Amino acid sequence: MTVYEYVDDNAKADENCLTVDFYFDSNVTLKQAEKIVDKMVADNFDKIKAHTATIFVKSPFLSNN
Repeated sequence: MTVYEYVDDNAKADENCLTVDFYFDSNVTLKQAEKIVDKMVADNFDKIKAHTATIFVKSPFLSNN
């Protein structure tokens, strides 16, 4: 896997930003996924300044979407 890396010459803050996709089982709800990610952040809070969830793509294969 290749990660595209660049310097943002228009940055407004002294921070790095990594965009990541997490893949969950199709029975995991948005709320559950957010809790899982929040725990990962809490466990590494000394390194991660903030996080924002923006899109949750749901599987079309789960019958109760």
